[in-house]
Formats: sequence, structure tokens, C-alpha cells
Amino acid sequence: SGKSVQNIAKLVNLSHSTVQCVLKRFKEENWIENKVSKGRPAKLTKRDQRFIIRKFVKSPCLSALKVSTEFNEKCSTSISPETVRRVLRAAGLNRRSARRKLFVSGKNRKLRLSFTKSMLNKPETYWNNVLFADESKFYIFGSDGRIMVLRRKNEELNNKNLVGTVSMAVEVSLCGGTC
Repeated sequence: SGKSVQNIAKLVNLSHSTVQCVLKRFKEENWIENKVSKGRPAKLTKRDQRFIIRKFVKSPCLSALKVSTEFNEKCSTSISPETVRRVLRAAGLNRRSARRKLFVSGKNRKLRLSFTKSMLNKPETYWNNVLFADESKFYIFGSDGRIMVLRRKNEELNNKNLVGTVSMAVEVSLCGGTC
């Protein structure tokens, strides 16, 4: 249009070198847009990602370090534990503290469910006569620390995401003596 590079640069509020590069690209390649940068290619294939996710869905207590070493032994590509964590986060799996629940056998689970269903239809006057009391239980089974599991949102009560506990009353008696 007869304008100089300096005038065009002032009009579009860019440096003259940027305008010069755009004009050069337009004359040589006949396009103005910037190239879309694709970034670094992914190290893992979709199949590798599914392998990692499947490992944690089967046993949520695994660590990223164990899975990465197992993957490095089986496959030709070597990955770091952080790569494993990145794959898990992308799949919606996050490390959370496991819920502690009492072990309930299948037989007792059915009995509890039938009892609960029988109580659903009780009138409100029935519940006025029920005495509710607080109860304390002491657990001496399992780890003292937190156990972490990898799970998706709202899966905290799946059996594989729970840490089983046993309720026991413990009485300790100490005897002191002198020799």
C-alpha cells in the first residue's frame, strides 16, 4: 500500500523488526499466522498410560516410584515417578487419605442391610422411644500413620479404598515389684 515498515509498525503498535518478519514471511510463504507450536512429543503412548492407570485402579495403595520402576523394567522407555503422577492426575486419580472402616463380612453386610430396610418404615412415634447414646471404640489394629490411596472423586467408600480396622477393648494391668 506504499507505507514504510516504520509507519506500519507505528499503526499496529509493534516493533519494526516484527513487522519486517511478517512481511518477509508473507512474501515467501504467502501466510501471516504464527506457526502452531505442538510442544514436546509425549513420552508415553495411550497404551502405556492405560497400563499405569490400570495398576493403580487394581491396587490404589501403590506408589508412583514402584510403578515407574516396574514400567522401566518391562518397557524400553524409561520414565520418572513424576511422569506417572502426571498421567494419574490427567486421569482424575488423586492421592487421598484412606477411610478407616470396620471389617464387615458379606453375611453381616446382608443382615445389616435387611435391618436398615426394616427400620425405614417405622413411624415417628417409634423413634421418640429410642435412646441414642455415644459410643467410644479404641483401635489397636493397623498403621498409626495415614495410609494414602489413589482414587477418583466420590469413590472413598469402595472396599479397595478403605483401610480395615478391628475394634477391640484392651485392658492393660501393670505390676510393679522390687528385687
